[in-house]
Amino acid sequence: MGSLGQPMEGLPVAQLDVIDYSRLSKNDTQEVQRLLKACTQEGFFYLDLSGGDSRVLSQVDRVYAFMEEWLGQSHEEKMKNYQTNYTDGYKPTGYFAGVDDKSRDNSETLKVSHKAFTTTPPSLPQGVQKHGDMLHSYLDTASGIAIQLLSALSDGLGLKDSERFEAFHADREDSNSTLVLLKYPYIDPATRNKQVGHNKHTDIGSITMLFTDQWGLQVMRPGSDKWEYIEPSPSCAIINVGDCLRFLSQKKLLSCLHRVVPAEGSTADRNTIAYFLRPSNKATFVDSNGELSTAADWHDRKYEVFRSTHDDQRKDTILTGGLEAEGKLSA
Repeated sequence: MGSLGQPMEGLPVAQLDVIDYSRLSKNDTQEVQRLLKACTQEGFFYLDLSGGDSRVLSQVDRVYAFMEEWLGQSHEEKMKNYQTNYTDGYKPTGYFAGVDDKSRDNSETLKVSHKAFTTTPPSLPQGVQKHGDMLHSYLDTASGIAIQLLSALSDGLGLKDSERFEAFHADREDSNSTLVLLKYPYIDPATRNKQVGHNKHTDIGSITMLFTDQWGLQVMRPGSDKWEYIEPSPSCAIINVGDCLRFLSQKKLLSCLHRVVPAEGSTADRNTIAYFLRPSNKATFVDSNGELSTAADWHDRKYEVFRSTHDDQRKDTILTGGLEAEGKLSA
């Protein structure tokens, strides 16, 4: 598996399973079982998209080019699209808690949701309209891949009809599924300031599909107390299970703790394309506090926790999806 960035030797690197999407899309029984194992034991895996219909990889290149152009604008221009909700618009660095205690995050993001395309004309951020077709196409492709994963997991668990995970994701327009383009500006380690990376967390939704061009993503695998880097790959998406899918599966499937920390030896900005598939807003489950919650409520509550101080984050189970409270983590 080829790497896009070359950090210093000696970094701890997670050895994740590689699932072949072309085999999975043909309902290959062995590959379905490999997927189920990855999602019940790890919560993170690589999805090899190089075989079969790999149009998503060429789409990724176009999205990278777009985000370089859009996020390369002046701060004043980008702030004209300051987010008014958690699914669309621009967020500057420092909005969420960072890696270090008392620090803030170091990622600026542009979000474009499925919902943005349901209005006439689409309610897209300024400067995005001319790229609307390309972004809409990517959203549809990413959604299709994520739904295929849900279908395979439903098959692997023997789920039927309304129990199948796809049933909770049927009304895409009535969900908070979104594309998030993240740029982590390079920081010289010698001058590391109070805006660093992205704090530890589990993801809000069901399936996260991520592409990145630099090292920085770290995972703490189940049963471990050590952070390991996830190697970026040009032919694979990095996939992880989110809170909602864990809750909908009655915790048969695992979400996994992760964060973003600048890797030693990195010398460039880190760009990430993340698609977050989330359930229908009306889907219900028992959350990490033992309360009945809708997907929409969990989404909004978790984002408020992301914004909170580290001290406030430690007062609740929401940031890590209950994993720390259940004793499944030691950090």
